[in-house]
Amino acid sequence: MAEIEQRMVSPGEEFYRTYTAAQVKAVVAALSERAEFPYELTYLGGGSRLWHNGETVSNSDNTPVLGDMDTLLTRYAEELLALAPASWSVRIVDLGPGTTRPVRGLLRRLLDRSRLEGYRAIDISAELLALARENLVAEFPERAEGFDLRRGDFTGSDLAQVLSAADPHRDDLGPARFVVLAGGTLYNFADPGRVLRHVGEAMREGDVLLLTLRIDTGVDRPPFMDRVSVGGPYKPQQLAGLDLLGIDRSWYVPETGYDPERSEVFVRVRFSEPVAVNVTMDGRQRTISFRAGDTVVVWRYLYVDRSALVDQLTRSGFAVRLLEQGESGQVVLVAATLAERTRTD
Repeated sequence: MAEIEQRMVSPGEEFYRTYTAAQVKAVVAALSERAEFPYELTYLGGGSRLWHNGETVSNSDNTPVLGDMDTLLTRYAEELLALAPASWSVRIVDLGPGTTRPVRGLLRRLLDRSRLEGYRAIDISAELLALARENLVAEFPERAEGFDLRRGDFTGSDLAQVLSAADPHRDDLGPARFVVLAGGTLYNFADPGRVLRHVGEAMREGDVLLLTLRIDTGVDRPPFMDRVSVGGPYKPQQLAGLDLLGIDRSWYVPETGYDPERSEVFVRVRFSEPVAVNVTMDGRQRTISFRAGDTVVVWRYLYVDRSALVDQLTRSGFAVRLLEQGESGQVVLVAATLAERTRTD
């Protein structure tokens, strides 16, 4: 049988417009070192439109899981407010706000009680920040102008833009801050524990970390958790990074499955023919090659049960103050504060 000729491709101009030099390096490192395209970078450029379109379609299905993701913060607003001193106002710090759907109900509750001190958000995607701004203006036309939305990477040094350990304009500790990672954002990262520790280092006494996550209940597991599903299911935005690299979708087959050793649901692509991608980095060309049969992960989601979730937060320096399950049974709201050992280190 004749050997299949290797496909040679180079990213187009859109790739280099979409990603900074540092992000190009991150893409090359992830592909070379762990055969993965960083999922968080698929929210930039055209990927943000695919992500938003996919979310709109999913929301029209009105599934219980998505309903919980969008409403849990609002449903337990009173319980969350009880975690902040009654005399303090509350500032929402939204890490990766997306469309802001999950947090808008909580903002409304705080406004109705004259408890909202302000809203800050940070995201790496300028496109998603524009969408977030549009939605906030529509929902809060008289307040949104004062909301602070900034472009940056909250998993790195940019977190200080919205969440510093001290407020130089106040002598006391107020306002209380609700630090939000909603919609499962935390568990899309390759190392959620590192992200938790990084956020915890920037928090202070009186802050409350709020998470909404899909967890493993041990029931109603999709078939791909027992056997890899070839051809999907997957979302188009999960392939956006490979599209930018110039990799044709006919050169691979998507696969969805579950890795029990890492407790992760994943979407990966398996190449059906050899592919070489030539990326220009620091003025030099770097070639990343894949053989037929090689795989690249394009999406991951840590999928653990309640006990493992609490354990991860504890090991990351947090004390769980509230853990409530949504109506679907598969989504939880977690409120956590800094553990004593974190504040005294």
